[in-house]
Amino acid sequence: MSEYLEYTTYEIAIPSLRNEELAPKGKTGLIVSVLMDYNYISNIESLGFYEEFKHFAEDKMITVLDNSIYGSIKEKVIHQFSSTPLTIERLSGNLEGGITGWAFTNDVIPAITKMTKIKKTSYIPIPDILQAGQWTFSPSGLPISVLTGKIPADKAVRTLKKGKGK
Repeated sequence: MSEYLEYTTYEIAIPSLRNEELAPKGKTGLIVSVLMDYNYISNIESLGFYEEFKHFAEDKMITVLDNSIYGSIKEKVIHQFSSTPLTIERLSGNLEGGITGWAFTNDVIPAITKMTKIKKTSYIPIPDILQAGQWTFSPSGLPISVLTGKIPADKAVRTLKKGKGK
């Protein structure tokens, strides 16, 4: 696993770049993701060293970032935590902690698939009803659930502020 974490691809998100209210002034947060195999992690849990593995993976990922694109990040980390496919399965019910819903090999995907149209995912033919969640956009998954939840929530707040929703 050490070698895997050393050489795998990291997906790094910095949400406060788009919304500065998501972090205290002068601070930021990183979401660093790598793909993990459910069966591998499930086996680690069954062997009884799941928490130790999570701490090892967190520290290794921070070291990789420190030695590459984010020099000195180790000394700046205030808080860290990790989730695995087991966490996602437990919290969301997604089979084996899957973060995406449909296979990309499907002939038809029953949701909007163009990122430029993601704001339209919350609208349905029923007036004053908005939808959200991982099945409203493809590729679906937990990150999309958050985004497609924020879009209709913001719309609902704007509508209520205008006095249209009662």
